Amino acid sequence: MIAFYPIKPVYTERILSGEKRYELRKRLPNPDVRYILIYCTTPIAKVLAYAKVKAMHKEKVNDIWKLVSSFAGITEIDFREYFEGNDLACAIEFEYVRRFIRPFDVKEINPNFKVPQSFCYIQRQDFNRIKRRKTENV
Repeated sequence: MIAFYPIKPVYTERILSGEKRYELRKRLPNPDVRYILIYCTTPIAKVLAYAKVKAMHKEKVNDIWKLVSSFAGITEIDFREYFEGNDLACAIEFEYVRRFIRPFDVKEINPNFKVPQSFCYIQRQDFNRIKRRKTENV
């Protein structure tokens, strides 16, 4: 399965620099997700990259911070603020990230595609077509 994630520009920049190797969320996608399509939200509003999922983690907030702190791309203060009121935190660990040479609009995935608030799944055939675009390692 393939998941589409809208991510704020500050965090997509950190993913593409290699500083951020985990995507932090309050809930995980289906455990069968193998790739994540990385969409940079406004003002960029483009699909920038995709990541191969190495592992998905769901643990107590403190345990997730211990796991991801070196490569979370976020300060501990911001981390704790994001997960405030939650007992559990989720982290999607990237095995590798491939940046598209030419970022593209979501309408190129599907003309009727709408960017979700949290995440959504995309069709395998759409992802296979997208993966044929030129990329580079991050």
